[in-house]
Amino acid sequence: MTISNPQLSFGMLWRLKILTFASGAIVMALEISASRILTPVFGSTIYTWGSLIGIVLSGLSLGYFLGGRAADNHPSFEKICGIVFSVGLFIVGIPFFASAVVDFSLAVLPISQYTPLLATFLLLMLPSVLLGFVSPYAIKLGTHTLQKVGNTSGNLYSIATIGSIFGTFVTVFILIPNLTVNQIIFGLGIALIGSSLVGLRTSPQVIAVAIVIILVVPWSSLSVNTISHNGTLIFEKETLFSHLDVIEYGDNRSLYLDGLRHSSMDLDDPLDLVIDYTEFFHLGMLFNPTAIDILFVGGGGFSGPKNFLQMYPDTKIDVIEIDSDVIDVAKIYFNLESSPRLQIFNDDARKHLSMFDKKYDLIVLDAYATNYVPYHLMTHEFFQLLEKRLEPDGVIVSNLLGSIEGNYSQLVRSVYKTMKETFPVSYVFPTELSPAFVQNIMTVSSNQPYEFDRELLLEMSKNSPTDYLDDELSKQEHFYNKMVD
Repeated sequence: MTISNPQLSFGMLWRLKILTFASGAIVMALEISASRILTPVFGSTIYTWGSLIGIVLSGLSLGYFLGGRAADNHPSFEKICGIVFSVGLFIVGIPFFASAVVDFSLAVLPISQYTPLLATFLLLMLPSVLLGFVSPYAIKLGTHTLQKVGNTSGNLYSIATIGSIFGTFVTVFILIPNLTVNQIIFGLGIALIGSSLVGLRTSPQVIAVAIVIILVVPWSSLSVNTISHNGTLIFEKETLFSHLDVIEYGDNRSLYLDGLRHSSMDLDDPLDLVIDYTEFFHLGMLFNPTAIDILFVGGGGFSGPKNFLQMYPDTKIDVIEIDSDVIDVAKIYFNLESSPRLQIFNDDARKHLSMFDKKYDLIVLDAYATNYVPYHLMTHEFFQLLEKRLEPDGVIVSNLLGSIEGNYSQLVRSVYKTMKETFPVSYVFPTELSPAFVQNIMTVSSNQPYEFDRELLLEMSKNSPTDYLDDELSKQEHFYNKMVD
């Protein structure tokens, strides 16, 4: 049995396949690239990634449904190419209105777990829906007989999926490490416009493409900027893990990751500790004055390791930093010099510590992904691993973001409870006077008792922590999300 579709020529069938492949590739590349717009504001949390994945899937599903109906009513190759052309124009415009979308989302829903959902909806829902039109149109146009509908749909869905795989790998392994976010998004839009030309033969569309390329490409060196900084930008890069900025303001140079300050250096005194909470790293030496082998988990601008090398000339310091670009920036812009007493490991801390059995007298935990500690570095299983890498009189100093009491104390109390399961001696040191103020809070943990003022510890014990954190129960991102204001 035949359908009303005329049989496509060999050339037209290949144009259809090109359009299908390009649409599959672009939708995944756009989803991944959009994460670099949202994470500087909302963090690389489960809420951000859940919003991205959920909105794109929802849009595609709706597009499949609406596209199927539209394809039955108006099975035109030129029409679907026109839709794809329009999506390309929308994507090209994303860098220009992304900041406004984020600001609007924050105004409507002040930071909560639902704010990235709204921002993602406004940015990606429309292009996802319209790109969802491509597959049903392609199947309708590519099917000549009912006997071949299964084969045709299978081939086209396979091509779309291969395109999605291609878009994922190219974006992750080639585009993000080498280009800025807006260069990637501009490129995706122009690529989609180019692929739509296989079915658009009228001159106005061709002229429009030329105008877009002429106007947009010269601006491709600009960056999508959803976070503003005071000072002068002296270096910027999209790393594998975050958007990295080095900002100078007066005599101060700061490292920003995804819009948040992670380290600062006084240009006149590079070894001084500029950010107040980093002074509390020295608590470890108060508890264990004879510490020689010291580990810092998280490098950033290497303020702590540099200061310790100067203050404690007998120590040997290891640093584990997951982002190789952060290490390079610290060497170039933050006076990180090589030393026989300093060893740097470019690795994930938990993976590294599980593979090597070196023991330490002091471990300083200061690893942050945007505005929160990675969940796998705050669980009972990780603390058990740290205990194995700690000398009998060793000490762990950990930096947390939260409050001692009130609505934002849940994370600190939960981490404290979890630490107590492994380290019976644990103390909490707020860096601000107000117990309800969101601040950096330092914990000091050990297996050895220490004579110290226990008033704050007793105060903490009055309110039993709400949750015990292991690899199965990882609520840290939820707790942090409530604190960001």
